[in-house]
Amino acid sequence: MTRLLVIAAVAAALAGCTPSLSEVRRPVDAELARRLGPQPKADLTALLAAPLDQAAAIKIALANSARLAAAFDELGIAGGSLGAALGLGPLEIDGAARFGSHTQLELDLVQNVLGLITGGKRRAAARADLVAAQALASAHAVRLVAQVEIAFGDLLAAQQSLELRRAAFDAADAAATVRERMHAAGAASDLAQARDRDAREQARISVARAEAELELRRERLNALLGLTGAQTAWTATGALPELPVAPPALDALETKAVAANLDLAAGRAKVGGATNRAGEERMRTVLPELGVGVSVHDESGHGTSIGPMIRIGIPLLDWRGGERMRANAEVRRAEHELTATAIELRAAARAARVSALAAYQEARHVKTIVLPLRQQILDETLKHYNAMDASPFELVMARRELVDAGDQQLEALRRYWGAMAEVTALERGVALQEHPQ
Repeated sequence: MTRLLVIAAVAAALAGCTPSLSEVRRPVDAELARRLGPQPKADLTALLAAPLDQAAAIKIALANSARLAAAFDELGIAGGSLGAALGLGPLEIDGAARFGSHTQLELDLVQNVLGLITGGKRRAAARADLVAAQALASAHAVRLVAQVEIAFGDLLAAQQSLELRRAAFDAADAAATVRERMHAAGAASDLAQARDRDAREQARISVARAEAELELRRERLNALLGLTGAQTAWTATGALPELPVAPPALDALETKAVAANLDLAAGRAKVGGATNRAGEERMRTVLPELGVGVSVHDESGHGTSIGPMIRIGIPLLDWRGGERMRANAEVRRAEHELTATAIELRAAARAARVSALAAYQEARHVKTIVLPLRQQILDETLKHYNAMDASPFELVMARRELVDAGDQQLEALRRYWGAMAEVTALERGVALQEHPQ
């Protein structure tokens, strides 16, 4: 009976070690504060009432994303698994009664104590799974921030592109209107009128395409922010930042990305968890069951006897080959996934560096070379037009080419800031392409 009480006390102590949700969440909050900065509680209604900038969009996403909430729910699942790993299981009670010339009663109380032998590895595996879940929850939040930064930049670029396309349409419409009046007065040919009309309709198509692109980018941002219904009536403010004077210094990006990466941290924890589960299975191969307890035997006329009992499982016909094969395969899978994540991360860092530098060079070239040339062409065409040496069609084409160059510069600027958001994400600990976990 004393042994049974000891076992019960140990089981109660282990059960009391089950972590609370706040305990498993606290390391994640601390990690996010370190990587993203303090994130005070967001007032969703107040944020949506004013025009959104990038900072406000990030606050909304972190407070409102159902995907992020689901990632944090994984912490509760992992914490619950750790709590389950700390238990010894129920106390089993077996009873029997025999009636004849005299009555016999038997009562056996058995507590499975195999967990005291295998529990070290089982608990280590559960703790490793919790560490992996914490790293993945942090990674999800950091990745969400980067996705919002890119999506918001895309939205600003779409707004600016639409403004350019509307300006180009106004110019084409004005030119076509003048040409139609000239044609009505007999001062312009059918061909000239048709060309100007075609230029106007092409500009109209470009405006419609830009409007659709803007709506698509709004919906992408709505999904990231977790907004629906009336919440989607927000407006955005701001413009893409200007290009820096000097290109970014990214030579050490790969090293920084590897050192900071949360997916690698989760992968290492998963390898540790799988290794400990495989070790537990090896123990269970030779000792699948072990229980201790008390046996009470009462026989009428002969009194009651009480004594200890032990229950041992012998792997005579079942050596748990399937369980061991599965556990060993899980170890190899975790190791291969860790290797793949490391390889893909390094490739992502190198690709982000190339993308950022290429977009920077393109945006700078368009800004300093192409745009001034297109502006010069427009200015010279306008002089020739005023001298009646160039047609309105040529003037419209010059304006369209200037708008196209502005759109090209805007697109390069959008890709540059998108690439820099990916660079920042890598330095904060995630690659934007999620790997299977």
